[in-house]
Amino acid sequence: MVRTFEVQRPLYSPYFEARPPGGSKEVAKLPRTAPGEVWKGEHLKEGVYKPVEPLRLNLAARRVPPCGYYPLCSGCQWQHLRPERQTEFKVELFKRFVGVYPDEVLVSPSEFGYRVSTFLYGRGSKLGFKKAWFYDERQPIMDLDHCRLLHLGLNEGLRVLKGVKFPAGLHAAGLLVNPQTGELFLKLHFLKKKFPEGHRIENLAKKLLPAFAGIGVYAGEYLHWERVKVYGRWESAVVVGGFKLFLSPDAFVQPNYLLWEGFLRLVRPLEEHERGVELHAGIGFFTFNLSRFVKTLESSELNPIATALRERAKAANGVKNLKNVTADALKHLKKVDGLDLLVVDPPRGGLGKPLVEEILKKRPKEIIYVSCNLSSLERDLKLLREAYEVVRTAMVDQFPNTY
Repeated sequence: MVRTFEVQRPLYSPYFEARPPGGSKEVAKLPRTAPGEVWKGEHLKEGVYKPVEPLRLNLAARRVPPCGYYPLCSGCQWQHLRPERQTEFKVELFKRFVGVYPDEVLVSPSEFGYRVSTFLYGRGSKLGFKKAWFYDERQPIMDLDHCRLLHLGLNEGLRVLKGVKFPAGLHAAGLLVNPQTGELFLKLHFLKKKFPEGHRIENLAKKLLPAFAGIGVYAGEYLHWERVKVYGRWESAVVVGGFKLFLSPDAFVQPNYLLWEGFLRLVRPLEEHERGVELHAGIGFFTFNLSRFVKTLESSELNPIATALRERAKAANGVKNLKNVTADALKHLKKVDGLDLLVVDPPRGGLGKPLVEEILKKRPKEIIYVSCNLSSLERDLKLLREAYEVVRTAMVDQFPNTY
């Protein structure tokens, strides 16, 4: 079924909100469009329509997509929009979800080459990105030899992997590059039931090691993976904000390295405090800079590898007022008394009600909330506003060409 829609505004998703002409209250979602446009759309599922014929375009917002894989690849959703319009739409979304306009907007100095990590899916003996679902619901692997969002080193890794025939049990692969040294790391995920037999893995690693500083082999099922073996090294050092940090493919790092210094500058308290607690600390990206603003700091992370990396960085930087803990965020906070500053950087699911309720019990004087999901941030802020007000905000436009 094909219908006509007027595009209204961006959504926090790959889609834009649209309505039939004539003041209808019906809401539809169309990808690859822009506010002010009129399109004929073909129904796909659950209110989602595929744009098939433009009747009016917003040329002030549009550009010719600079990547030849767009829009077939699922990695970018907004590459048809001019970079400045992308940022404007994100500011609009920020206002809609947070309730205020950001006091500061930090924009990536380049829309390309910014990512230091990527995740590739396996199909048969191939690795690649998935095709956008509205072109093919099976989301087959696209035959890519580069991605313009990725650091040059990652694209070199893609080029190497493209010439490799992998065992059939390969489910996915992760790539990480140290942008300061150029070291590349490869993480291979094999399905446990189809794990390669004999010396196939070892032979594969020997073949690939000249191109990679380290190769980690994992076995499991989708979200549950166990490390089998590492070939080569599995850590690398960077300097951010004057502090030495340690990276590993087994621990999260902020993906846009072009914004590392600027992002770090934003995450600081409004005043100095006696006691601080940082939850979801990861490798310590914010930790060591935060330690300058408190007399004592406790930093926790559920991932023990990330905590070990923070401990290495603590010794390397000579930081004395820091205690690193491996703990679930809620369990850690329950053990804390007399809290002044709380810093949280949760995964996409946000803090969640139990953790927010514990925060409201502890009543720290100041909270810094770093969020990567406007939806969960909006939900958590509604609860936190029982005792707190938002006094300063910043928007970090960390992922150009995506929503």
